[in-house]
Formats: sequence, C-alpha cells, structure tokens
Amino acid sequence: MKLFIFAVGGTGARVLRSLTMLLAAGVRIPNCDQVVPVLIDPDTQNGDVTRAVALLKRYARIHEALYGDGQKEKTGFFSQPLNTLANLNTNGGAGEELRDSFVYDFGGISQPFRDYLKYNDLSVETQGLVDLLFTSDSLAANLDVGFRGSPNVGSVVLNAVVQSKEMRYLAQSLQDGDRAFFISSIFGGTGAAGFPLLVKNLRDTSGASSLAHPEVRRRLKAGALVMLPYFKLQEPSADEKAAGQDFIDSNTFITKTKTALSYYADNLQGLEALYYLGDQPGQPLANHPGRAEQRNQAHLLEMLGALAVPHFMEVPDNQLDGNQPLYHEYGLKSDAADVDFGQLPTDLRQDVARPLIQLHYFARYFLKHTPDDAKAPYYEAGDLAAQLRNNRALRELNDFFGEYNEWLRELGVNQRRYTAIRAEEMDFNKMVSDKTVETGIFSKGITPGFFRDELTKAVGKVTLKNPTENEALRWVVKAFEEATGEILDKKLQYS
Repeated sequence: MKLFIFAVGGTGARVLRSLTMLLAAGVRIPNCDQVVPVLIDPDTQNGDVTRAVALLKRYARIHEALYGDGQKEKTGFFSQPLNTLANLNTNGGAGEELRDSFVYDFGGISQPFRDYLKYNDLSVETQGLVDLLFTSDSLAANLDVGFRGSPNVGSVVLNAVVQSKEMRYLAQSLQDGDRAFFISSIFGGTGAAGFPLLVKNLRDTSGASSLAHPEVRRRLKAGALVMLPYFKLQEPSADEKAAGQDFIDSNTFITKTKTALSYYADNLQGLEALYYLGDQPGQPLANHPGRAEQRNQAHLLEMLGALAVPHFMEVPDNQLDGNQPLYHEYGLKSDAADVDFGQLPTDLRQDVARPLIQLHYFARYFLKHTPDDAKAPYYEAGDLAAQLRNNRALRELNDFFGEYNEWLRELGVNQRRYTAIRAEEMDFNKMVSDKTVETGIFSKGITPGFFRDELTKAVGKVTLKNPTENEALRWVVKAFEEATGEILDKKLQYS
C-alpha cells in the first residue's frame, strides 16, 4: 500500500519535517509499504520547503543505505521507506519524465499575478470584474514568492496543478488500497487555496477529468490535517509600509480561517477524515512573505500534527466513509507552556516516546562520545577510526543528527514548548523530563561508560572486516538500536 502525502505551502513543509524526524526514530506508518511525499509551493526558494526537501533526501539516502541491498525492512531507525513520484515507474506521463524530486515542479512562475492573468489582453468588462475580485496589491504581487496569505490568488494559479504531469503520474500509479493525506494551513495562501483544489480534482471521476483510474480514485481513502492559526507575524514598521515592502498581515488569519471553514462545510467533499489543530499564538515571528527568509522554527503543533498521519493509517477501510467523515481534534491534558510525554495520551506515549528517546540517546552519544571511544572494544571491532573518517554513509548520518538537534532546539523556544527531551542537557540521566533516572552510591545511572559497555555487548564478538560503507552503517545502527533499547529497559524503564 502506498500513502501519498501532499504537503501544501510552508506549514505543510514544516509538518513534513517533523514527520521525517518521527520516522527516523522508528515511528512506523501502519499498513504502508511506501510513503510518497509531494511538496507543493510555487515559491521554489521558500526556506521551509527547501529545508524539508533536503531532510527528506538525506533520510531517503540513509534508508537506502540501510535497507537497499536486499535487507529486509523492519521496525527501527529509518525503517519507513520513502519514495518520489518519479521512482514509482509508471507510464503516467505519456512519455514525459519527472524530475526525481519530492517537490511539485511549477516550472518557475516569476511574473506578477496581473501578467499571469494576461490582464492587459482582457476585455474592459473582464478587467472590471478582476478589479472587483482582487486588490491592486494582489495583482502586482510577484508569484515567485507564493501567494502571501492570499488564497483567492492561489486558487487561480493552483488550478494548473490539475493539468500537470505530476498529477498524471500519480493517478496512473494509484492502486486499490492506496491512500492520500493532505497537510495544509487554513489561514495562509498556498495551503488554504491548494488543499481543496487537490481534493476536488483527485476525486473528479467525471468524463471531464483526464486523469487515469477514475474508479480507483473514487475508492481512494483520503484524510487531511488542517492547521488553524497557531502563530502570528510581526507588524511591519511605518517605514517598511511606506517603502512598499512585502509583508503578510497576520491580523487577518482568524477572518480567513472563519471564511475557509464556512467554505469547507458547504463545499469540501471527498475526505473520509479531517484533523484540526490550532493554538493561541505566542511571540510574533519575523514577517517574511517568502523565499529563503521564510524559514520558521519548528513548533510543537507541527509535531503533533505529524502524528495524524499514522493515526489515519490505523483506521480500517470499513470505518472510513466519505458520506460521514471522521472529525478529529487534539487537546493537551492541561494548558501548560511546557509539554512533555506525560501530556500525551497513553497510546501515543507508547508509540512515540520510546523511539524518540532512543533516537535522542543515539544522536547524543554518536555525536558527543563516539569520537572519543578509540580504545573501546565496540569501536575497535567496527574499525570506527577509519569508518568515521572515510565513510560517506556515516557522514550522512552525522549530518542528519545535526539537523535533528536543530529541530529539537527549535521546538523548545516557542511559547508552547516541547520539553519532553531536554535539548541542551548533556547528562543522560536527566535528558527525559518526566523520567529522571535515580542515581546514588550504588549506581550512577546512565553514564557514558555504561552506554559504552552496552554498545560492546550489542556487537558481541562480531568484528567488521573490509565492510562496504553500507555494511558499516548497518553495523553501527544495529549496535545503537540494541544498546539504547537495553538502556531504556534497564535504567529508564520507559514504556
């Protein structure tokens, strides 16, 4: 079974970033053989999108190195397969080839909205109608920075998605049992506009649609995560306004949300499940309408939103009915600024807490302690002196952990902070906020020495001899999987 995830706009990209971190920890998406992420944003330089794409590519390379040589996929770090539309090997493009990318290719829209509409070629009457529907600022806005919080502009431009070769590839590759999931904000431009259009056209089984497999698309089970306002943006200064500098007015987010929800209630069809998340905004973020500067810090709600994906995939087909969609909201146990694993429902705590703690212990030890373990038995058995110096796959893992650390740090600086794992804590006994390890005269708990001994036990007497880069990576990852699992069972007793 394939799961197509459409991450629309900057918010969609940020949720997908958090989902990738969960997958790296070993959180699996149930009943799913392949995840096919598709990021949709005409702003090809959007910092949120480019960062998410780079992370997805790195994850995919690590997964391929671990499992690509005929290794049986299983639970564990990086075990969920990711794929691109181009690699589905369909003939949906009718001879056209797709770029091997996680991003939908808009072909570079670098013109004002007025020119995109060919405004000057329109009749006087049509120009008058356009002037009624769009402000002068919207008409003058350059589309290569997205839609600047204007879904009415986005809905016009994103209609081009329907005729794209990406959609043809996707439709051609669909099989019974596959599912789709959409991630977008409701208060911005790209997400609010693109999400309903994608649903409508993917579901269109009329003769007017040129997409393949209409019956398969009709039976397709689809869900969506709709992000309500959860942040606000800084107000531009009077000088910035006077200079005509681009900005997004976050004071309109609530009004846009109400309007969109009213539209969804009357017009949005074709979904079996909808998930809604929102929160009171905290400290205003920098106001960057697009391009590389739009690179917002990770937020707790994006990580919680990512959990909607495995939740949706757990629901059996016979419980999903498009005529009576399931509606889901999520509430914390208390309105606390600091959110740890104790705030999660029991089932989520079991599925998420343990793998995230194991990933954190793995990342922390691998980055901070492994380079100093030259005389440790596990280090010598794996010839890590040479491997850490020359192995490109291990360098890829090292870089992924650097991005993980940045993601974790960002989650802890918002007004609603994720503090389940303390990003800056160096003591393994204190890294998990709701499960501090007891120490005393008889035990020092989880020390680097104890961790080192568990790694040595995990590798046993197996010694690597002239391994390939991928074999060495598998050896390291397996050792850390077993060692961190033993540490959690023996010392942290987290379940």
